[in-house]
Amino acid sequence: MTNRPTRLLEYIPVLGWMLRSARLGGTFERYAFAFNIAALWFIALAWFGYPLLIVTMLSLTGIYLFGLVYVTSRGLWSGQS
Repeated sequence: MTNRPTRLLEYIPVLGWMLRSARLGGTFERYAFAFNIAALWFIALAWFGYPLLIVTMLSLTGIYLFGLVYVTSRGLWSGQS
């Protein structure tokens, strides 16, 4: 059983087909999904250039910071001391 965001993403035509194939398929489908995502990012980088690289790195910085805060503050939210 998949979660709700994954099921909602599967309704997007091309991305949903790729996501469903990667989730339900074998090893080759997972590698093909990763290759397709990387290829789409490189094509977008060639099209939009340096600003896309900056936006990507800034987004990854925010995700990394959120993950770091989440991992280091687990004791505050679990009710354990």
